[in-house]
Amino acid sequence: MTPRAIAIVLAALVIGGCYRDVTITDPLWRDASATHLDAGVIDAGRPDSGWREPGGTCTESTPVDLLLVVDSSGSMAEEQDSLVRQLPRLVGELVDPPDRDGDRQPDWPAITDLHVGVITPDLGSGGFEVPSCAAGRFGVRFGDDAVLRETSSVSECSATYPPVFEFGAGDDPDVFAAEVACVARVGTAGCGFEQPLEAALKAVSPSTPQPYTAPDYVPPTFVEGTSGHADGANAGFLRDDSLLAVVILTDEEDCSVRDVELFDTSSPRYVSDLNLRCFAYPEALHPVERYVDGLLALRADRPDLFALAVIAGIPVDAAVDLPSADDYDRILARPEMEERLDPEMPTRLVPSCNGPTGIAFPPRRLVRAVAGLGRGRGTVQSICQTDFTPAVAPIVSLIGRRACAEHAPL
Repeated sequence: MTPRAIAIVLAALVIGGCYRDVTITDPLWRDASATHLDAGVIDAGRPDSGWREPGGTCTESTPVDLLLVVDSSGSMAEEQDSLVRQLPRLVGELVDPPDRDGDRQPDWPAITDLHVGVITPDLGSGGFEVPSCAAGRFGVRFGDDAVLRETSSVSECSATYPPVFEFGAGDDPDVFAAEVACVARVGTAGCGFEQPLEAALKAVSPSTPQPYTAPDYVPPTFVEGTSGHADGANAGFLRDDSLLAVVILTDEEDCSVRDVELFDTSSPRYVSDLNLRCFAYPEALHPVERYVDGLLALRADRPDLFALAVIAGIPVDAAVDLPSADDYDRILARPEMEERLDPEMPTRLVPSCNGPTGIAFPPRRLVRAVAGLGRGRGTVQSICQTDFTPAVAPIVSLIGRRACAEHAPL
């Protein structure tokens, strides 16, 4: 559904009284004809679909379906630990909101219905034999295939878990977070060609239109013509009336592949070093717009009920809680975010940040994906820090404030 179509649907909802106190506004950009960095970051003049936080107080929360996309490649052990240490806070503050603004009221209504699922960005290497890409559940052909994880790589955890973790009123948030943590430690044997955007879209896309999709919804297809898993392998995770929140953790750029020949070491078309092919041949990747449009289409009648958070390789001091268009442009314009070959190691790019747990690389496509959603639906944080408290705090706020079913009148 186009942004203009979404705005029309929204107007109809407001007039019909289905959703109170939501207003149609002008496009976010002050200069609608401005050209932003990286052609395709956001179409010139594209509005953010018109949704704004209503002026009244949120009085009722929606359910939340939280998808964690956790990089399983060889460099991610410490970063997984940093995320896991924050899970008690993430869950705890969603279900027992803080009062950060000091008004003696919770910052959002308590979330009493929470689903959490975990996937990896390992989608294999299209059947081509690539080192590190054979350990996924479905081997080099599909990797982990965006199917919700049910096992843990941690010895002290249970052997298996349900694919969907379900939290309800009266449940213990610490116990719940500990169980999620067991699965969120996904190990480090995953494919080194991370495809977090494609994995997220496959995990939550249905194979056929659903009540929550646009009237003209055409389900996306994936490698070898396969379908999304929302009504198949991952059935029961995504619900009609929930806030869909996707959190991506990775130290690499997104390499969501359109042409799997990119992984063929004997390809006559793709001839650069295998480690650099995602950088050298951007035409072999899906456009970022596939993910902006595909994810928003899952919330066609409530485009406000979607949130995307990324913890990746932006410089620590570049992070902004709820970035605007100018903020995204500033992030992408940082010298550290330039993609260029490393003269000291020509089989890789120059790292974009170097933290206590290791290096990370410029996540330009991931920043562009969050930017394309429009203001207020996403945040981009840095992975280059041992303590993820500064990264997780705005993610919790984003999810808590987005998960709103009803607002008090102005």
